[in-house]
Amino acid sequence: MDNRKLSKDILHAVGGEQNVVSVSHCMTRLRLTLADTNAAQPVDEIKKIPGVLGVAVLGDQYQIVIGPGVEQVYMAFKELGSFEDAGTVEDVAAEKEDRKLTVKSAFMTLLDFISGSFMPALSIIAAGGLMSALLVACSTLFGLNSDSGTYKVLNSIYDAAFTFLPIYVGFNTAQKLKVPAMLGALLGAVMVSSGINGVEGLSFLGIPITAVGYSSSILPAMFSVLFMSYVYKFFDKYIPKEVKFVLVPVLTMVIAVPVSLIAIGPLATWLGQIIASAILWIRSKLGWLSVGLMGAWCPIMLLTGTGAGLYPALFQSFAENGYEGFIMTGLLAANMAIGGAAIAASLKLRNENSKSVAVSTGLTAVFGITEPAIFGVLVPNKKPFLASIIGAGVGALFAGMMKVVEYSFASPGILTVVAFMNPDGTMNNFYMAIATMLIAFVVAFAATYFMGIEEEAEV
Repeated sequence: MDNRKLSKDILHAVGGEQNVVSVSHCMTRLRLTLADTNAAQPVDEIKKIPGVLGVAVLGDQYQIVIGPGVEQVYMAFKELGSFEDAGTVEDVAAEKEDRKLTVKSAFMTLLDFISGSFMPALSIIAAGGLMSALLVACSTLFGLNSDSGTYKVLNSIYDAAFTFLPIYVGFNTAQKLKVPAMLGALLGAVMVSSGINGVEGLSFLGIPITAVGYSSSILPAMFSVLFMSYVYKFFDKYIPKEVKFVLVPVLTMVIAVPVSLIAIGPLATWLGQIIASAILWIRSKLGWLSVGLMGAWCPIMLLTGTGAGLYPALFQSFAENGYEGFIMTGLLAANMAIGGAAIAASLKLRNENSKSVAVSTGLTAVFGITEPAIFGVLVPNKKPFLASIIGAGVGALFAGMMKVVEYSFASPGILTVVAFMNPDGTMNNFYMAIATMLIAFVVAFAATYFMGIEEEAEV
């Protein structure tokens, strides 16, 4: 695929350089915030661009589904214009602030903030989580000693990924808010420093500081850097340029650090605990049914790109319990169901190119990357998408009844199912996770095969 040509085609389709406010990407999508959505071509026309697997529109953000090669497309797209520094960008941002605030726009703004602040760190977290799962597998199956140097070196990848999570989140949040990223990283580093992280009896100018363990947390660093950005921009605006280099960073941190430790960090931690408790409450009230509902909801969540809002609760559960048995368990079933539906669709499609896309994206889905299958096969053919919801729901119901949980964060798939191995060496949870995968895949495959596809939707 010619990434530069694809980028040019996309840029033209969304209204040109002057209509792009900002550009970012996640694992599979090129995310473009537009000044005027009316200036973009219809979504159906954008979907026809070779290399585009689908398009999701969330407010003024166009999420162009590319697949695993999205980072190369993102880099090529960035070369087509200075989107962040263009003069019209600031004007558009100012105009957007004057628009009427609605519940939907506020929700989408919050979702975009969380996604932009956290998603760039996902590859680091995935590497650390999968490494932890692989070490559990090596210890359980091959007797790798946890006291050995080999184990400790590899385990340091996991420790570094999760212990210093606030640093990565702080860096990304600062980038998202267009303030120096290293200051965001510094604020995150303060939170996990040995003199602050979980230390009792601290105070600042006589004001007590609540002891909080910030390792593996997301919200405290995220909202602290949000506050820091306002402080930084205030000083950057009023301090003479001759002394900005020295004074702006130090004054920003002198104010941002105490306020973050005294108020924002503890409040954000409390908020995360409330969200996690709410999910646990739902889980306790509905039991295994709640996991089934989550599984059925996951394909819709993946379609709309709204899953980022669940990450704070997800990591709160891992930090507090050492496992997560609601969101990731549902996602395990959903990923397999999406793959099963796509591969079954390949047997029904008559167009050879469509068959090839269905097989390749179906295989990609069972390895944990589902957007190409959703946008390239399931949604265009409609019934397979419904089949994926059915398969995910049935598989997740079984997982809920069997109390399947994930012990290390990793996007569920064939290669990462080792994340469901219990560190205590027992294998029942792992076996039930494999059974969940098979059930979800087979049910979605069968549902697609017998329901068929809408032939007129073929491309």
